[in-house]
Amino acid sequence: MDIWWLHTLTFIFGYVTCKTFYFLRAARVSLKLLKSARVTYLLMATKAIEQYLTAAATMNYYLEQSDSTDSTKQSFDVRFNIELDQFRDNVVRQLVRLTPPAFRENMEIEDWNSAMEYLETHKAEAVAFWRM
Repeated sequence: MDIWWLHTLTFIFGYVTCKTFYFLRAARVSLKLLKSARVTYLLMATKAIEQYLTAAATMNYYLEQSDSTDSTKQSFDVRFNIELDQFRDNVVRQLVRLTPPAFRENMEIEDWNSAMEYLETHKAEAVAFWRM
């Protein structure tokens, strides 16, 4: 057998090996990027809720200072809680909708509580993101 067959087979083996390792590395980076995107999205949502709660506290303070009726205060609280629940539901629904179908079956997020558990699990990434 001629030596060029050995060189050809070595080249093909090297090429296939390189492509395989490149694919595996790219897959690992993609999964890490997807996880980081989820964590960032949930962090932004929690920061938005914090600002929303601050606005609600300011409004409650204003209602206390302006001597509003109890029905007005209760009405505000009820509307605020409804809007907050809708916002949380929309955040989770959007996260699930925007996740590619291939990754949805491994997703641990189904509702707001499971989203916060996911964020708690990946707390180190969240802290690193806010320190950048």
